[in-house]
Amino acid sequence: MNKVINFGCRLNNFEGKKIKEMLPDSDDSIIVINSCAVTNETERQVKQTIRKIKKEYPNSKLVLTGCAAQISPSQYNQMEEVDHLVDNINKLKPEYWSNIHKENQADTFIKDIFSNANDAIPSLQEEGCGPRESLVIQQGCNHRCTFCIIPFGRGNNRSFDPQFLINEVKKSEDKGVKEIVLTGVDISDYGSDFDNHYCISNLILDILNETKLERIRLSSIDCVEIDEHFDQVIQNPRVMPHLHLSIQSGDDMILKRMKRRHSADDIKNFINHYRNIRNEITFGADIIAGFPTETEEMFHNTYQLLKDFKISHLHIFPFSPKKNTPAARMPQLQKDIIKKRAKKLRHLGNELLGQIKNELFLPRRVLIEEINTGEVLGYDQNYIKHRIPMIGIPIGEIITA
Repeated sequence: MNKVINFGCRLNNFEGKKIKEMLPDSDDSIIVINSCAVTNETERQVKQTIRKIKKEYPNSKLVLTGCAAQISPSQYNQMEEVDHLVDNINKLKPEYWSNIHKENQADTFIKDIFSNANDAIPSLQEEGCGPRESLVIQQGCNHRCTFCIIPFGRGNNRSFDPQFLINEVKKSEDKGVKEIVLTGVDISDYGSDFDNHYCISNLILDILNETKLERIRLSSIDCVEIDEHFDQVIQNPRVMPHLHLSIQSGDDMILKRMKRRHSADDIKNFINHYRNIRNEITFGADIIAGFPTETEEMFHNTYQLLKDFKISHLHIFPFSPKKNTPAARMPQLQKDIIKKRAKKLRHLGNELLGQIKNELFLPRRVLIEEINTGEVLGYDQNYIKHRIPMIGIPIGEIITA
């Protein structure tokens, strides 16, 4: 029995599917834990899972890969439950997994991901695609936010060839995929490493022109990195009217201490601009609650920005210091304050999402992704989940609800 357990983001989930494709058929089973290191809590869960899995499957080979393995290989090598570590570059190479049972694999672990980023092409071969699939358009991040450790697990920005990505969309269409989510570590920075000007908007427009894909969705974007062609992109009805923004805070001083590139006004101007272009558009955001030095007034600035601009799909992260990041050395808030602020933001997010659902009177175009007894489940164009009492509707159908 081979198995892959994924932690973290869409990118990790995509890579986990690729790893599962590449695992060799063998009498000896392999269990791969594709780890994340975005928070201390996530790493705690990774370690807990390692111990649990090894107890349940003592005769299986346990392989750890992902960002936690990449950033702290010596720490995980010391865990007796871990049989093998695979770095974030080699984990997508078929030849690596075909040789996984060889004892000398430890010699090939790439520790320096910044100078050895020889990426494998992120292509899925499996036939069993769902109606909505991710497409990895880039790897890595050039920015160094003070709270974030992920560049040290992923390296700097590397954009994948646009024609390869367009061909991947065509292949997905042939497999019945109706919606593609463009994903990566920092997709707004796509193309900045090319010799000629070519950005994420160019890529999306080329996908729209060269394929018949019904729906394109974007994962998290940075509002100040979006290029001048994005107005044309967002007006296209095949591009879903929901943008998830990497905001993190609505207070200018906290944003500076986070080393973000935007201000609170940048967020407000971006949202106003795109609501004027496409009035049915909705927004989500990543927010850190209780960042070091955050006062009640600073927290209120974030809360009020989210409320005033109806940013409804909120991913709230209670701050926890990551070792070797600048934010870990800043004056920390008490845990009960962080917890209280995170709870308040989650409550606000639920309220705002309820308001948005009541205000959106356009026909809901729902992509059916699951079938339960007597009902179907799926997401509409604004990434709102629907449970619809219907029978006989196949997975992959887009219906009006």
